[in-house]
Amino acid sequence: MCRMIEVENKWTIAEETLKQAFDKMEIDNKYYPVFVERATQAVNDIALAFEPEKDDIVASLDIATKFMNIFIGQIDAGLSETWAESYAYHRLDEDADYSAWEAFFAVHKSRGYEQAKNELVHFARFLDDDPSFVESYANFFIYKWTIEDVKEFTRIKKTLIEKGMSEVYAREYALHHRSTPVDDYCHLFASKFEECINKGIENGKAYKIAEAYENLYEEYWPEDDNLLGIEGHNGYIKGFEYAIDNDIDSPESFAEEYEKAYLHSLFPDEEEPPCKIKGKYDDIISRLLANKV
Repeated sequence: MCRMIEVENKWTIAEETLKQAFDKMEIDNKYYPVFVERATQAVNDIALAFEPEKDDIVASLDIATKFMNIFIGQIDAGLSETWAESYAYHRLDEDADYSAWEAFFAVHKSRGYEQAKNELVHFARFLDDDPSFVESYANFFIYKWTIEDVKEFTRIKKTLIEKGMSEVYAREYALHHRSTPVDDYCHLFASKFEECINKGIENGKAYKIAEAYENLYEEYWPEDDNLLGIEGHNGYIKGFEYAIDNDIDSPESFAEEYEKAYLHSLFPDEEEPPCKIKGKYDDIISRLLANKV
């Protein structure tokens, strides 16, 4: 078991007083030394240079009792004594997120990363036994997601799946919502990401394409009856997707050229043809448009 503070204590509390306070909690006697340590540390923190008075003793026992209630709660949830002691020590003054972070690294330091990850799963179940929450908390903890972050992510994802959305769409929508809590943009990103995955495009490239698609609409969102604007976005993202998927240098430049050619193919009477000077990507774009890609 870890010991949070190792200092020489000046003051002690009478054994009989400690026993009476400990027995009221009705917990296993093997944890009595932990209680004594916490109570002794508390009375020395409170009394400092002066001999503790009765109120100081009462306050110290109250702190130790609160500590033990948190400690035993963690033990009962399947956590190790190392985790439980660190978590309880910090939880007296800090929130659950910070306390869990400290407990995780206490276990990591003494027993290794794999054990710390294993205990994180037990802690997640202590918070919420929903399997989706447990999995998400264990995955996102290391990225400093808070408990409330994970609960919101889980809620959004579950709601979308219940509405018939795919696992991929729901996950990406919920992930995106944390940084961009605007439903329209979350939908744009998630739907394009899902479309790319369904085409067999790898995750990293799908992310870049979905991000570019969302950025187009952040810069300019055409009205529903603005066909030219909508198709301009479609043309750009078609070109960008092709460039990313085929590892073409400067995908933005390729997408811009493709957009011009794409719009001219759709609106030959309204759109000026692309620049007559032969462009770097003309042959590829002509072939793509001929094949209606």
